[in-house]
Order: sequence, then C-alpha cells, then structure tokens
Amino acid sequence: MTRSWPTRVVFGVTLALGAVVLAAAPASAHIEPDPSRVEPGAAATVAFNVEHGCDTSPTTSLTFKIPKGVKDVAPEAKDEWSSKLKGKTVVFEDGLLAANTEDQFAISFKAPNKKTILVWKVVQRCQEGTIRWIDTSAGAEEPPPRVGVGKNPPAEG
Repeated sequence: MTRSWPTRVVFGVTLALGAVVLAAAPASAHIEPDPSRVEPGAAATVAFNVEHGCDTSPTTSLTFKIPKGVKDVAPEAKDEWSSKLKGKTVVFEDGLLAANTEDQFAISFKAPNKKTILVWKVVQRCQEGTIRWIDTSAGAEEPPPRVGVGKNPPAEG
C-alpha cells in the first residue's frame, strides 16, 4: 500500500518533531524539589529529586547552599550516604548514584516567615565531572531548584 504525499509529509514531520523532543530531553533534566511550595514560618521537609549523573558518570556528592532566611536546617538520613551540615551548606557524600538512576535527597528546615522564593543552589559532583545547578538566569540549562514560600515558584524555561 502506497501512501499519499500529504500522509508522507505529516508522518515525516511527526518523526522529525519526535527526534527534536528526544534530543532536547537531557537538557531539560533538573534537580526537582518535592514539594515545590511550603507555608511561611512552617517546618518543612523537601526531597530534591536528582534525575541523572554527569553524562555517563555516577554522582558521588551533592552540596546544597542554604538560602537566606532558612532556619533549623538538617539533612535527612539517606541509606548508603553520609550527610552533614557544613557552614551554610548541606552535603551528601560517600555514596554512589548511577548516572541513569533517579533518587531523592531530603532536607528539613523552617521556612522564612514571609512569602519568598528559596533558591537552593546545588553542586553535583560525579566520578568524572561536575554540574553546577546555580545559574538563575532565564532559560538556564542548569537552573537551581526553587521552592516557593507561600507562593508558587516561577515556571522553568
């Protein structure tokens, strides 16, 4: 059975769009907070979902910079990882997360009393390479996770 030229064009365009979406998928991966919104002044625990390693290299540590106004910070225990509060950062280390595996790293804290957006800058170290999730500019390829306090964080992209 032969297809008409309009059917072939639609099929070709669909395949091309699919390829573009698949090619762009790795660039859209982030470190996502859950929940992405907490109440002002409340005690909260946010799990940060790490979606991948550094290309094909496994993650060996994550360092989270504690945003201004956040109090009573404590990393949640994580099997096979050590965690500690180190100055104005939370560090998860001495573990290994495969490059193509997702996992969560949770942090408990008391949110600021006023509405704001908390920017959690993260440095992800891998056996080979580092990703700095710190670029707060619009359209950044490696944006930091954001948690809204009393309001929703801005949409990515």
